[in-house]
This record gives sequence, C-alpha cells and structure tokens, in this order.
Amino acid sequence: MPRPRTVNRKIPDLPRGMRKVGSKWYWRGTDGLTKEIQQRLQAAGMSMCCGDTPVAARLWWEKHISPALVATVPEYEIVGTVEELIRKYVGDELPKFTRAETKKEYQGRIRRLRPAFGSKRYPKTEAQGLVVGYLSAVTITQHLHDNRERAASANKDIQLLSRIFRLARVRWGLTTFNPCEGIEYLPEAPRTQYVSDKRYADIYAAASPVLQCMLEISTQTGAREGMIFDIRIGDFDEHQLELRVTKKRNELGHTSKTYTMTPDLWRALRRALELRKRNRGGAASLPSDFLFITKHGKPYGKEAFKSLWRAVRVKLKLGPREITFHDMRAKAASDSVSDVAAQELLHHEDVKVTKRVYRRKVPSSTPLPSAIGGREKG
Repeated sequence: MPRPRTVNRKIPDLPRGMRKVGSKWYWRGTDGLTKEIQQRLQAAGMSMCCGDTPVAARLWWEKHISPALVATVPEYEIVGTVEELIRKYVGDELPKFTRAETKKEYQGRIRRLRPAFGSKRYPKTEAQGLVVGYLSAVTITQHLHDNRERAASANKDIQLLSRIFRLARVRWGLTTFNPCEGIEYLPEAPRTQYVSDKRYADIYAAASPVLQCMLEISTQTGAREGMIFDIRIGDFDEHQLELRVTKKRNELGHTSKTYTMTPDLWRALRRALELRKRNRGGAASLPSDFLFITKHGKPYGKEAFKSLWRAVRVKLKLGPREITFHDMRAKAASDSVSDVAAQELLHHEDVKVTKRVYRRKVPSSTPLPSAIGGREKG
C-alpha cells in the first residue's frame, strides 16, 4: 500500500502534514519543529485525529498546531541575535553529522543554549562586546556559574557556542569577535569510582553471557563500549587483536590499536564467537562481520547495550550512575602496573589524562616500623 501524501493536492489550502485515512483526517509533523510539537501534544494525551472533513481538520489545526508554532517564534528580532547564529548552525552544520547519537547530543545542547543566549545580540566587534545588551564574556561566565552543579555538561554547551561563533567569524562573515574566547570553564571533578575485583565478580555473575564477554574485553584492553561494538571477526586471531579507535580519526575515520593476544582475552573472544552463532545469521560469518550481534542479527548499538546493562543494575540494585560500563575502562587503567603502562593500554597521547581520570585505585603502602629505639637499627 503506498504511503499517503502529506499534502492533499485536491485541497491545497490544508496545512502540510494532513492526510486522510479511511473517513478521518489526521495530522503529523513533517519537519523537526512540527515533529517536536506533535510529540509534545501526544505526550499530553492528545490524539492527532482532526475530524471527518477538511474544514474540521483545518479548524483543529488552527486551534492546536498554529498557536504552538507561533509560540516557537521568539518575540525578539532574529537578525543580529545569537538565535540567528544558532539557526544557521542548525541549518548548515547539524545535517553533516552522520552518527544519530552525536546529532541527538548536539540538539540537546542547542535546546539549552537558546533560552540562555538566543535573545542576546551578538557582538560584531570586540568593542560591541562591552556594550550593554550584547552577549559578553561576563554573561557567559555567569551562566557557567549558575550551572556549576552540571559542570561537564555546561562546559560542553559553551564549547558548542564558541564553535558557532568561530564559524560565524571565519566562514559566515557575520562577526569578527568570539565572546567565548578566554572564558574560564568550570572545573570538572573526575569520576573516582573504582571497581574492585570482588565488585567486578558480582557484576560479571549478574551479566548475560554476551555482556560477560564485553566486560572481559574491556577490563583487559581498556576498550570503550563503541570500540567493542565495532570488533569484526577478522580483527583477531590467536596472535593479536586489533581495535578501531574512532576518537582519533585519520583519513579512514579511525586509528587502530593492536593488542597481543593472551589466553584470557582469547577465551573471551572465542566465547563471543560461539554465542554469535546462536543468533540470526551468526553461523555464516565473514571476516568483515561484526562479532557482537543481537538475536535479530543486527550489530550492537547503544540502545541494545543499554538493555544488557540495565539488567545488571536491576539485579544488583545499582543507582543510575553508581557503576557504569565505562568504569571497566578505568579498572583496566587502575590495575595496570604503572601510569605509562595504563597510558599505552588506553591509547592516550598524554599520560596526565590517564593519571587524572582513569587511575582510580587508592594507593596502599606499608607503614614504617616504630621510631622508638631508632629505625636505623633495622
């Protein structure tokens, strides 16, 4: 059955998104803004059924959709405000993102930037940055201070704003000044959760067989979950394992990290290969096929992985951020014999990042003997 049109050519005065199904007219969003309005109305319990006739459908739209669209248009003038820059970024840059997760993350940041800075006029010169009413470094710093309880997220929001201003300066020619430059970002306290061997054993016991394999690979190599999802059957043999590091991109879109095969790592990979055969299409495997696939034969992604990790959290009654899978990467670094070994394992360019963020095990030392009587005798 062909997909119904979103515009009825015989009744051209109906708004976009109207379609007739049976004897009823229905409306649905056709772009990002109207889809967001539709989701908001449906979440409030409203049906998208508009009536039995085109006239009723138009009246329904004017009553419910038109006011919602008007409410999204700011009362202030768009030209010359930060909203103008944000809209240009959304139109020109956001569609270039290929990963759905990344695009969703940036859309969330933009939703936070709009109410905070959208109505401010952007300075076109450094002198204008000192004029009242224009966005200034003081305003941005105050925003960071007001959101210090979510320091990491607030910093990333302003980093995106700075990126928008850089594009406005060097590509769009709308300004010669970036008010975000020189901003003192909020200090981000690194996560300190260390997963002990005993706690890891509890997590491992509560995990599904597939997640157990992922846990073993992560705690032995320090691989991120995305790197584990991306393992192909041809990436390992009895001698070595090669992982793709997508956070460090080259002309191929990633760099590679090779690990010497160990008995424990080989056992986890072989077990994962056997588990794969139980899923749809898992028996016929090629070197380019993904090692980890769902029961439907699809490669693992964030959503499928969340269900595996959620089951562990429920069994162990863990809080949402009490222990994360990324803590397994930190465990690999913390259990390494030295900072340099941990840096090499995690493929970091700077050992300072490894020490500050991933080396979480509390150091232990043997106390000195009593000084009574003198230690020199010992």
